[in-house]
Amino acid sequence: MFDDLIREVRQIEGSQTTSVPIPEDKEGYVDRQCPSAKCKAEFKVLAKDWDSKVPDNRAYCPVCRNEAPSDDWATPAQVSYVKAVALARLKRQLHGALESGARQFNQRQRPGFITFSLSVTPDTTPVLLPCAVGEVMRQRFTCERCRCSYSSIGAAFFCPACGHNSVLTTFVQTLETVRNTVAALPSIRQAMGGDPDAAHNAVRLILEQSVARLAGAFEHYTEELFATTPTAPHAKVKRGSFQRLEEASALWQEAVGKGYRDLLSPQEMACLVRYVQQRHLLTHANGIVDAAHLAKSADTTYSIGQRIVIRESDVLALADLLAKIAGALNILASPHS
Repeated sequence: MFDDLIREVRQIEGSQTTSVPIPEDKEGYVDRQCPSAKCKAEFKVLAKDWDSKVPDNRAYCPVCRNEAPSDDWATPAQVSYVKAVALARLKRQLHGALESGARQFNQRQRPGFITFSLSVTPDTTPVLLPCAVGEVMRQRFTCERCRCSYSSIGAAFFCPACGHNSVLTTFVQTLETVRNTVAALPSIRQAMGGDPDAAHNAVRLILEQSVARLAGAFEHYTEELFATTPTAPHAKVKRGSFQRLEEASALWQEAVGKGYRDLLSPQEMACLVRYVQQRHLLTHANGIVDAAHLAKSADTTYSIGQRIVIRESDVLALADLLAKIAGALNILASPHS
């Protein structure tokens, strides 16, 4: 009765290979995720660049520079999508044979007996929607070495195709993206107007992430700029030196004759210290104020046990301070200065 089905199954016995294209977003980008268990960063790469510029044997994570074959960068949603499409194709392949067997079965039922019929309904192919992200927060990059285009919501320093460190050229983009994000907060609140609590939490997280994003981008910018400065005392750089303001400032003082306190007013420097300490607090203590934070930041507006509040003005002020220092250091570190 199911001879056609049996023949079909025998034909597809063993391993089968099928090609399933990954859907792109409206701008032609495809979602990627770092396969490193310690990173798992999500980003996007222009699909045509992923196909033409990323080697089969190696791609790079823009965040941690992990290397892995190009087939290893699918997101969990894409893996599920590929499996579902492959299964749907298999079902369609067997569908004709199942229909034939069902017709034969139905024809063999005798009148007068309790009868029933078989029917086969083919599954529909699932549709994969691109990852839902706040596009206003997305940074877009083009590698100055190989011209590969990619984008990321968070920090991104390395080209997925060639691994080039683009931190020096993307710092300004980070500043611009964060400023645009803050400017878009009223629209975000309005879009979530039906749930005030959700809107408040979303804005809070965006502001806190913006502080971390700015501080991280500045840290990597100064670290890379220092590494390319001929007069820098490279032997004195320790792991995490540029996370610590005073230590980084002392390194620049020795390298170019000026530290952070020479580039900012006393009031600006006090604000910078407070903002950076808030970033450390958010990263390591969930934003809960402790004695160490009060001692280092000299912030008298909080008591131990309170949670810090990041305002839109704080994020914009931090962006301006970091831009001021970075611009001055870039001039001082230039061989022609």
